[in-house]
Amino acid sequence: MKKTLCVLGILVLVLFQAPCQGQKENSAASGGASASPKRYSIGTSSNGGNFYLIGGGIATILNNALPQKYVFTSEETGGSAANLAMIENGDAEIGFAMTSALYEGSKGTAKWANGKPMTKVRGLVPLYPSYMTMYTLANSDIKSMSDFKGKIIGLGSKGAAMDGVLRNAFAKMGIEPSSIFNDGHGATASAVSQGQVDAAVLFSYPPFAAITELEATKTLRFIGLSADEQKFLADTFPFYTASTMPKGSYSGATADVPTVSEWNMLVCSSNLSDADAYEIAKTIYEHNPDLLAVHKSLKYCTPENSLNFNIPMHPGVIKYLKEQGIEVPSRLIP
Repeated sequence: MKKTLCVLGILVLVLFQAPCQGQKENSAASGGASASPKRYSIGTSSNGGNFYLIGGGIATILNNALPQKYVFTSEETGGSAANLAMIENGDAEIGFAMTSALYEGSKGTAKWANGKPMTKVRGLVPLYPSYMTMYTLANSDIKSMSDFKGKIIGLGSKGAAMDGVLRNAFAKMGIEPSSIFNDGHGATASAVSQGQVDAAVLFSYPPFAAITELEATKTLRFIGLSADEQKFLADTFPFYTASTMPKGSYSGATADVPTVSEWNMLVCSSNLSDADAYEIAKTIYEHNPDLLAVHKSLKYCTPENSLNFNIPMHPGVIKYLKEQGIEVPSRLIP
């Protein structure tokens, strides 16, 4: 009797384990729901900047669209240069960067590059063009870039691409500010409001939060470039294009403002898998209405505008572009 009960017990145990084992094998074979989502951080900029705002929006869109596959977090950083350095060093996978920073990084001339051209950064998705925006208080005597001589000028975070490029441009143009103020754009706008900074420069697509918040309490003047200054900057720096910031972009922009512009891009590490780069780019492009709810500048976030990259794009992105019938030039193929 005992032997019969023992045999029955073994049969029950085998029959119970068999389907469970099959379920485990099926789950493993299908990469099942038990697999943890991949975690990626997106390097943005200081609080108050468009990168910071848009980075949070993109992370939310990706998390909502792909909750089983990924978890994206938006990280406050020092901006383009900091993001590229982190990607190159393996401390971040995705980040925002302007084409000026990408140019300097690819040439190895950026301070963070230490003379070595970056090798791991790849183009992911184009975002929007931004205007060089120079502003001061309306009662200031600064009416042109040449009036920056002897003044305190805000150039954003120290070491950022714009800071280095414009210091170089000022030297070539014979413009000698009394000092350069380096801090985030929100802090710089506050310093302009308090008279600690005479004029500030940034690249943005209007409306830029730090400026609109400043205009709530102060009247501003927006400073345009002369035709010669536009030509000099565009000829000297290949990432700049002569442009016009439209009248009405801000309350103080009562007429069109002649300036230069460059592109803002979302970039990634070459270590990102082809499948992940493809999925991220595809999802961002296919949620354009959601992007526009984040910031109206993202109307420029289209597959066609990928051709404005000045570094090679990720192979996973190139695959997606080819599926859309876009011919990718050899200069953008790694």
